[in-house]
Amino acid sequence: MKALIWLGYHRTGAANGKSPFILGMGMTVTAAYIFLAIILAPALIKVGMNPMAVHMFVLYWGMLSFITPPVALAAFAASSVAKCQPMETGFEAMRIGTVIYFIPFFFVFNPALLLQGSFVEVSIVCATALVGILLVSAGLQGWLVGLGSLGTGFMSYIGRFSLGIGGLTLAAPGGGMLGLDHTTLLFAAIIISAPGLFMAWQGGKRRTAALG
Repeated sequence: MKALIWLGYHRTGAANGKSPFILGMGMTVTAAYIFLAIILAPALIKVGMNPMAVHMFVLYWGMLSFITPPVALAAFAASSVAKCQPMETGFEAMRIGTVIYFIPFFFVFNPALLLQGSFVEVSIVCATALVGILLVSAGLQGWLVGLGSLGTGFMSYIGRFSLGIGGLTLAAPGGGMLGLDHTTLLFAAIIISAPGLFMAWQGGKRRTAALG
């Protein structure tokens, strides 16, 4: 959680013309969760949202500050170990963790993703979420497990976009607040993901032919 409490200059650093030292830029997950659980969660619960979903929403968004620039506490710490640029590391962490930005909303859309519901509902929601995240990851990396590479160039970005949006559509839990059933989301995800799946299949065929 980005919480800019106050700005201060380190006296020695300012005297030497160095950059200002910004204090309070990031809060730990525990502190951010406690703050939001007191301030925000009760209001969301009062409007009818599931209490567990609300608290998980708050917790996940509190964790996002660890990979989101300009705070990105975890990414900046990792950059010092890897000897690379902090902001570059932060944006790369943000790219790899893209799915995390959507998961909190999925909790609110249908608490079945938090194992609250019938066995059938929970099984469907969790299964589609896993496959959807797999497709989103393939879109981000340009490689789909079991098929192959999406290639390079402009067309590869179309395939990546197709898999990314299709994966999010499939991962979104049907029913609940979303207002769409599982079947509708499944067919929409198949249609949207079709170009990316076809390109990955073609990439796998080319790779097999090259190795053969």
